[in-house]
Amino acid sequence: MLYFYYPQIQIGSFVIHTWGFFVALAFLICYWVALREANKRNIKQETILWLVVSIFFGAILGARLGYVLQFPSYYFSNFSEIFEFTSGGLTFHGGLIGALIVGWFYFKKQKKQFNLSFLQLGDMFAPIIALGIFIGRIGCSLINDHQGAITNLPWAIIWPDGILRHPVAEYLFLNALIMFFVLLFLKGKIKKTGYLFIIFLTWYSISRFLLDFTRVSGTCSADPQYFGLFISQWISLLILFGLGILFIKKRH
Repeated sequence: MLYFYYPQIQIGSFVIHTWGFFVALAFLICYWVALREANKRNIKQETILWLVVSIFFGAILGARLGYVLQFPSYYFSNFSEIFEFTSGGLTFHGGLIGALIVGWFYFKKQKKQFNLSFLQLGDMFAPIIALGIFIGRIGCSLINDHQGAITNLPWAIIWPDGILRHPVAEYLFLNALIMFFVLLFLKGKIKKTGYLFIIFLTWYSISRFLLDFTRVSGTCSADPQYFGLFISQWISLLILFGLGILFIKKRH
């Protein structure tokens, strides 16, 4: 399979940045689905609107901060570039953490408007987030954002350097799509509060930890590694550790 790269979609003189378009599309579709779920629970549309807006800005800020912290020496020497969001450099885990923190603060402030707990809100959003990841990762695929490690598997893609590599972006969006359908199936079957959200976090952390072994390492284009693992893998392990503690507490 050949490498493909479509960073922009041009319609006449109008230019659309592919990755940004799919991220925006993901948030819009997730907002629409969240509205439908909110109507079932008698939550005001305005409440969900500002929740999604808060999550959006929290995700963007967190994603940028997560990337900057991976290269502290560079950004501390080039401080003005920290705020250049359009130049690239975002991380999913930073975005997830930022979205959770801002979402939690908004929930605490507007708790009476939701008529449910934060974990129940997490259960409601779990399939929605998986859907958003899938749509956003399509953008990653179209610009082939993640360089894969060298492989000779039949589905490898040929990069401009002529080397067969893992299609990491495709792994990520297929994983998210499968996760979405599984969570959708489990949605009406799991009755314990918070378990669907825990399954989402567990699935993503385990799959991301394993899939990151297919990414290129040790090159100037690769994310930094510590003790043989990417930062995203270490964060995945920390999330799994925290979920293990939460699961034990919930059982007791």
